[in-house]
Formats: sequence, C-alpha cells, structure tokens
Amino acid sequence: MKHAKKITTILIMICVLVVAVDLAASSYFSPDKVVDRELAKIAQDYYENYFYEQYPGKLVSSDNTAELDALAESGFSNVRLRELLLYDGAKYADSAKYFKYEGYTCDTNETYVKFYPTSPYGKTDYRVEYHLTCN
Repeated sequence: MKHAKKITTILIMICVLVVAVDLAASSYFSPDKVVDRELAKIAQDYYENYFYEQYPGKLVSSDNTAELDALAESGFSNVRLRELLLYDGAKYADSAKYFKYEGYTCDTNETYVKFYPTSPYGKTDYRVEYHLTCN
C-alpha cells in the first residue's frame, strides 16, 4: 500500500512537470513569440550595427543635439520588415521563414519598426516601436 502511494505521487509529479514543460515550450515557440523575438533581434542589429553608423553616428556632436532632440520625439522614418530582411547584402533574408511560421504570416510591407534616439545618443541609446501586421 505504501509503495502504491509513493508511485502514484511520483506519477502525478511527473505529469505536472510534463504539463508545465509543455506549456512553457508551447508559449516560447508560439508563432507570435517567434516573430517578436526575431523582429527584435533584427531591429537591434540594424540600428546598432548598420543604421547608427550611417546616420546618427555622424551627427552626434554638440552642433547637432537640437536635431537629435527633435528626432527623439518624432523618431526616424519607419523601417519596413522587407527592408530589414534585405539590408546589408540581405543579411537576414533567411529570417523570412520566421515571418511565415506555422500559418502565421506577416506582411513585409506593412510590418515595420520605428526608432527613437534617446540622450546621450550613443549606439545603444534608443527605443523602438514595433508595428506588426500579421494574420
């Protein structure tokens, strides 16, 4: 009898653990979470390692803080998902598969990110807003 209770308790604990792992995995790998993570990764790389070198990296000086202060409120132009996938020699072209994931499809022309520089306007001093157009 004591062995049966121990075995039953262990089986219940295993079942609870399996359900918890399944819930965590299904949440982590859900199409909307996959899209969010991939878009955030691409956007971060785009701003910090590509865009910043092209635009704000050349502007950060005491002469241009007024322009950057204005951009902190209005933000830079929207960067469409299509552009993010193709920038820098199509660096993230392979990531397109994440935006057509298990029946979850994002419009590459309507999905975009918008960057807002923040003081002191360094490489990692920005905030980003995501606009997803996905089914």
